[in-house]
Amino acid sequence: MVKWTVRIFGALVLVLGFLFWWLFLSGSTASKTAPGVFDLADWRSKASAPADQLPTALRILEIGRDTAPPFAAQAGRFGAPVAMSYNATVIDYPDRQIVIGGAVDRPTAEGMALSRTEWRFSDTAYDEMTTAMLSAEQVLMTHEHLDHVMAIARHPDPDALAPNLVLNRPQIDALPLFADGELAPVLTALPSGLTGDVETIAPGLVVVPAAGHTPGSQMIFITLQNGEEILLIGDIVWNMGAIEALKTRPVLTQYMVFRPNYEDRAAIKQQVRALHDMMADNPDLTVLPAHDRDWLIASAETDGIEFQAVE
Repeated sequence: MVKWTVRIFGALVLVLGFLFWWLFLSGSTASKTAPGVFDLADWRSKASAPADQLPTALRILEIGRDTAPPFAAQAGRFGAPVAMSYNATVIDYPDRQIVIGGAVDRPTAEGMALSRTEWRFSDTAYDEMTTAMLSAEQVLMTHEHLDHVMAIARHPDPDALAPNLVLNRPQIDALPLFADGELAPVLTALPSGLTGDVETIAPGLVVVPAAGHTPGSQMIFITLQNGEEILLIGDIVWNMGAIEALKTRPVLTQYMVFRPNYEDRAAIKQQVRALHDMMADNPDLTVLPAHDRDWLIASAETDGIEFQAVE
């Protein structure tokens, strides 16, 4: 009897150990190399424009904040929770604005809340964002997940918003998933405003397709008048420690959090390696993930970047 008890206990330990390895650690190390994945020289060429035509500043408008378990944000990371920001980015030109991202609305933020003490949502900031979308020359988003699209799918004035939207085809096709019912008719017939290639959409502003986290994921490369170069990477990683450690999110996060779940982990691993190497070779390049709140706050010390925090 004791022998069988020991055997069963040993088998359970092995099974649990395998599950822990698979869910938290496996398949999460970035590629050893990633040649040709990204081409910074090409982006710089496409962003080139007379200085007086370039954007003057970038403002990160925080709508809400929370924390996430470290092991969910980065495979193999344990310890303190990761501070998370939910936001949109406003790119200021001398005579106009471009908005990147749709962040979350209050019901979505409440449904996603993880921390009783750290969770915040600002109705004032949300209203400021939805208003800015109506006056913006263009409204884009980095990818089609609920914490980036809600102010588009549920905008209070979709008829006025629609002419400003510049989305790619996978992003447009995903909008009905986030409409909480019937999507506004004007949002069901949007033309694709992007070619699917690396392209300039305004002076100093380049869209870089980066399918992986979602089919419609893309980065935004920005050159400011003061010479600062900024790269918005969306959710390729949630926290910049993942790039330093050359790690992705764990399998657990992919299956527990992403809805719909269509992340291409092989592509993400290459992108993490490519970003790691690019940052090493270009230390003056400012890379901004969508959610790493501490990193975003620190980046606001860079001239031309402002972080409007929810307190």
